[in-house]
Amino acid sequence: MLRPYTTNLCFDLMTVPVVGLCETCAWVRIVTNRRGSVFYRCLRADTDPPDPSWPRFVRYPPLPVLQCPGYDRRDPLAEAERNRDEG
Repeated sequence: MLRPYTTNLCFDLMTVPVVGLCETCAWVRIVTNRRGSVFYRCLRADTDPPDPSWPRFVRYPPLPVLQCPGYDRRDPLAEAERNRDEG
């Protein structure tokens, strides 16, 4: 018997509603492991001045990220050009 308030927790981590701002951020690096898990790594965390009481940027933030002081929208045209030069 199905409970009326159960939800299906299977979803695609590459979709915007689940990932939030990280999906379009210039500072994100998408990391996948051998088992196929997907993680969004914040590269701003590497350069954030250390404050042990409260880091502004977390290496692997909990998703979805809805607000971020370091968000920079990625330029899709520049990225396509860079990928073309690398390939």
